[in-house]
Amino acid sequence: MTPELDDWTTWKTHCARALCTEETQHRLGRFARSRFGIQLRRQLTTTHLSVRDTLAQLPSAEDAWHHFESYAALTQTRQGKRYKDWIFARVQQSDRPPLDTIQSGATLIMRAAVRRFLRNEYARHGTICFDQPIGDGHLTLGDLLPDTANPADNVAAKEYATLASTHAKRILESLSHRQRVGLLAKCSGISLNQPDVLAAAGCKHSTLSQTVRDLLVRVRKDLLREYSGDAPNTVVVLSTLVVRHLEKCIYLWRDSEKGLPRCFYSVEDQICTMQREEQPKK
Repeated sequence: MTPELDDWTTWKTHCARALCTEETQHRLGRFARSRFGIQLRRQLTTTHLSVRDTLAQLPSAEDAWHHFESYAALTQTRQGKRYKDWIFARVQQSDRPPLDTIQSGATLIMRAAVRRFLRNEYARHGTICFDQPIGDGHLTLGDLLPDTANPADNVAAKEYATLASTHAKRILESLSHRQRVGLLAKCSGISLNQPDVLAAAGCKHSTLSQTVRDLLVRVRKDLLREYSGDAPNTVVVLSTLVVRHLEKCIYLWRDSEKGLPRCFYSVEDQICTMQREEQPKK
C-alpha cells in the first residue's frame, strides 16, 4: 500500500506524520521503511555490514520515518531552503505527475538520511583496527607506529602531507579513464557492478574489479620500493596519507569531468543539479 498524493500534502499541512490519520501514517511509514531498506542495501559497501546484517539493521516503519523526517525538516539546501519544503517546491517546476515528483525527491532525501545513519553508527569499509594482529600474530599495526619518525610532530606531519600530495597527483596523472572511474566508484562506496559505472568505465564488472585491485596494489608496491630504506611505519603512514590525498584528487577530477553518471555525485550535488535542470528556460 503506497502513499497517495493526499497523504503527502496532509503531512505537509500538519507538519508531522504523527498528526495525520492512521491510514496516512501507515502508508507513509511503509514508504519510509521500503526506501530505507533499498538505500541500506545500495550503500552496504561503505561499511563492514554484510547482506545478512541489512535484515537485522532494517528499522521499523516508525524509526525509518523518523530518520527521513528529521533529515528533511532540519537540513537545508545550499540556498537555505529546508529539504522538506524543497520536496514540494519541485512540483511547480516539473512536468511529471505531482506524486512521482514528490516521491522521487523524498527518495533522494532518504538516501542522504541512510548515509548519515551509516556514517554515525558504523565504521567505514576498509577501516582497520590498530590492535589487529599481523604476520605471525606477535605484532599489531599499533606496534609499528611508535618510531623515531613521529607523524604526530607538526614538522613531520607537514612533510608527510606534502609527500603524500605529490605522490597522489603523480598517480592520478598516470591513470587511465577506466582506472579513474573505478577508483571514484571505490572511494564513493558505489558498487563496481552498477550498470552506470560499467558503462562509464567501458568494461565488464570482473575487468573493472581487477583494474581497481591492481591499482591499489601498485600504489603500495611503488611506495615500498621507493622508501625501502625507511622504517616500516614510515611506509604504513605514508601509504595511508597517499590514499587519502588520492581520494581528494579523484573527487576534483570528478567535478571537472563531463558526462559522468549521476550516481557519482552526492545527494546534495544531485539535488542542485535537478534544481538547475527543472528551472524554466528563459
